[in-house]
Amino acid sequence: MRLIENSPVDTARLERLIENPEDLHLVWPKARIPFDHAQWREVLDAEKGCLSFWVEDEGHFVGHAALDVAEEKHVRMVRFLFIVPEKRDRGRGGAMLELLACYARETLEAKRLVLRVRSFNARALHCYEKSGFSAFHREGTLILMGKDI
Repeated sequence: MRLIENSPVDTARLERLIENPEDLHLVWPKARIPFDHAQWREVLDAEKGCLSFWVEDEGHFVGHAALDVAEEKHVRMVRFLFIVPEKRDRGRGGAMLELLACYARETLEAKRLVLRVRSFNARALHCYEKSGFSAFHREGTLILMGKDI
């Protein structure tokens, strides 16, 4: 499994990858349906500090993830994680998070990762907890989690 930088940002491939509206809502509850390419290009803008990645496994793109800037200098925000349905529940989520942590630590000199998850996304919440993330703030369905790397 490896990360491949999505540069320049290819939102057409992202739309094909996240084709199910329910999955799109879990990846980003504020995402417009149908898929809005301009909205995604804006949030995945490298000039604003966001790095978008494809997750490749056994020669196929099986997911997406992004590392975005956070308020603190040595913190990166993990965003827009997705794994295609047929590849879920096989440890790939944890492996993807580890790849992101290594990249953030070694390339971006990050010391901490943070992410947002909704309480109704039980599968993602379980994956993040299993990967060492812990909640540090809750507001309604929103849970903020972090992990030192």
